[in-house]
Amino acid sequence: MLLWNWCCSRRRLWGKIGFDGYTRMNTTVQLYKLKTTPPTGRRLYTYMAAILEVTGMDNGKTFPIKKFLGNIKTHIDEARIISVEGGYQLTPKGRDFFADRYSLTSPQNIDRAEVEAMIRGITSGNGLGVWEPIK
Repeated sequence: MLLWNWCCSRRRLWGKIGFDGYTRMNTTVQLYKLKTTPPTGRRLYTYMAAILEVTGMDNGKTFPIKKFLGNIKTHIDEARIISVEGGYQLTPKGRDFFADRYSLTSPQNIDRAEVEAMIRGITSGNGLGVWEPIK
């Protein structure tokens, strides 16, 4: 029930994605990316989860994800992400793949609190690491 309440409240707060930011309660907000993308490991997985959530890609929305990440080739090659008009979308395989990272048994397990901290960095430019506005 707690997860359901969190998801419902998130749907009310996070709205339509735009190329220069996202709309929250009818206000466009600047998004930020890490100046240096984590090369591998849990921090990269956490960053990706936060990006997918903030952009709405985890819920089927389209976003030019290369604004955050320069190299998504592996995910394209594995048919997790596809190029569509206006950017990229997760495939059903991709949604399952990235959602599985929240599983305790996943070798790429991520922590919800760490994802939320990364979301704060993406939406405010503050947090662990050096952040810069996406263009």
